[in-house]
Amino acid sequence: MRTTHAASSRVIVISAVTIVLATALAIVSHAVLPATVDDLDFDSALVRLVGFPVVAVSYFLLLFAHCAIVLQTFGRRSGLPKLEVGWRFGLAFALLYLVGMQEVVVDASPFEAWGREFVVYQFFMGAGDAVPVFALCMVLAYLTLAPGRRGASGSLSAREAIAIVAVIALAFFVQRTIGHTTGLVHSNVESYPVQTHLWTALFGVVLGCLYVVLHPVFSRRDGAFALSIRLVLLTIGINWMLFNSFIGLLFSGVMPQMLLRSGLDTAVVFVASIVVLRYASTSSAGARVAGSMPTNPP
Repeated sequence: MRTTHAASSRVIVISAVTIVLATALAIVSHAVLPATVDDLDFDSALVRLVGFPVVAVSYFLLLFAHCAIVLQTFGRRSGLPKLEVGWRFGLAFALLYLVGMQEVVVDASPFEAWGREFVVYQFFMGAGDAVPVFALCMVLAYLTLAPGRRGASGSLSAREAIAIVAVIALAFFVQRTIGHTTGLVHSNVESYPVQTHLWTALFGVVLGCLYVVLHPVFSRRDGAFALSIRLVLLTIGINWMLFNSFIGLLFSGVMPQMLLRSGLDTAVVFVASIVVLRYASTSSAGARVAGSMPTNPP
């Protein structure tokens, strides 16, 4: 009993220290960006109450804490080698931030128009989040997870992986396009239609790839519904909502829109993943049955 309690306390301490160090790395990374955020008018009540630095630090602590929690909760049950768990979670979150930061919302940046400066600035902003979270996941996996033995090969066939990426990307693109057209989702699609649609298509593919990357960590004997709850809702979805909420913490009246758009994204990816996994499972089962049936001799 004492051994278990000591091990749990050790994991908590290591996780807390690693989250704080990752937050410090993120703050320093953003502080040395080639462009500043001095020209942005952060007018939310929270910023006025406690100041931008406190809001930024609190945001990163919360965002990275979620990353640490899902890695500990699901990674230790996966049976995979611990460093594989680390790079899979780290890569997934890093891509989410790096590509998600390129969304064409110019009015939330220091620039008046979309262009090379915007893309470069957003890249460094995304990298300032991506590098710390990848380091966080690798360090936590190495220091706190038990060595795994199960290999990840064979959990998804190439055909299944392509189908998952294609269906999730298409579902996301359709959902965002409807949101842009109806005005439900705020964007700069009227000013930059090509750039907005290109980002939407790219990020949909990225979301599909995140599912494929994380699938071996979550793949057990549970059905598609339970797997997608853990992978899409509890891992990607909550983290994507937390990531988007940063803008809502800085600008007055923006939080409902950020939660709406990220909530719709999560819901659509959740439904799409269940549909394609069930179809893939049915097709695989049918193929196995057909392959096992005896053939008539000539």
